[in-house]
Amino acid sequence: MSKKISQKRLIVCRVKKEPRVFTFLQALREQQVDIIKLSSNEEELKFSFHEIHLKKIKNIRKKYGIKLNMSRPDAIHIIQFQTYIWLGIMLFILVPYLFSHVVWEVGIEDVSEERKAKIQSELLKLNVKEKTLKNDIPSDGEIRQSLLANNKDLSWIHINRKGSSIHFEVVPAPVNEIKYAPKKTPSDLIATRKGVITYYDLQSGERVVQIHETVQKGDLLASGIIKQGNIEKVVGAEGRVFADYWMEVSFELPKTLKYKELKGKEVTFFNVKHAWKVYNEKRSIPSFVQFIRNVFKVDTHLIYENKTQIVDEEWIQNSFLPLLQIKSNASLSSNGQIKQEKILHIAWSNDKVKGKVLYYINDNIAQKRPIHQGD
Repeated sequence: MSKKISQKRLIVCRVKKEPRVFTFLQALREQQVDIIKLSSNEEELKFSFHEIHLKKIKNIRKKYGIKLNMSRPDAIHIIQFQTYIWLGIMLFILVPYLFSHVVWEVGIEDVSEERKAKIQSELLKLNVKEKTLKNDIPSDGEIRQSLLANNKDLSWIHINRKGSSIHFEVVPAPVNEIKYAPKKTPSDLIATRKGVITYYDLQSGERVVQIHETVQKGDLLASGIIKQGNIEKVVGAEGRVFADYWMEVSFELPKTLKYKELKGKEVTFFNVKHAWKVYNEKRSIPSFVQFIRNVFKVDTHLIYENKTQIVDEEWIQNSFLPLLQIKSNASLSSNGQIKQEKILHIAWSNDKVKGKVLYYINDNIAQKRPIHQGD
């Protein structure tokens, strides 16, 4: 609104009847203040004047000690940029910006409800939950490493951060099916490798080796033939035999690794230029509605920076070995576990880093061997 138009706006004034009022009105006339629509009732006088005379009226009112009640009849039709209006505008801008720094949705995509509940419980321990500041949530690498270490039946977890939401997509590990001999062919259980027997989990068959004894590859662990006096009965051995054993794993890496690191987020709001460009092409009611939505849309873009990592002993110890252990752990059965880890050696040559790691493992070493009963 221009200054000239605002000066012509009417202000309605009410004043109680008292002896000084008529002197006050006379003073207004002497100061060339136009009094419009003067009316009265038993208690008060009512008149209007243009806003341009507001300063004069205030000065005269102070001189005569008159109390005035002034209002603008068109105030409801015009935006009044008062303090609370500015406060509301600031809140309208700041609230979406502040809310964009909070995680409002955490989703897990998994076909197994039981595993989904377990992962959700582990995420809560990592402080990955709704209504949490994004800066308080660990990095993707830390979350993924923790979840894979506690869920050996998973091969990978995709983490998708978009705006104020985090979604986890679970990738189950391939099922290592143990191929048993046909049920009609009874079998013994033999050792697939050298190890120290720790315990048996048999459904049928007879133990041959005692607990804590060392066996070699191919040794008989459980017999499928049971002796009852002088009679031998072929029942077949079924089950698992667990043992402790050492497993050597070799690795080879380039001396320099290149990767992308998340550096921050770029928040964009009130994107008028782009929204107007889209609307200007169609200029229809639906495109105008979309224009309004785009103007007030808050977009968050992740900013990545190219990084280079020199492979040294500290990085191998703190970053690479935990991932190698997770990969090795995935090759074990569901009840297998790595009990100890030992680095044999690390060597740097040309542009490669080579090394060997020794794992002390407890897992099932039993394998079926058919019992030959003759023709």
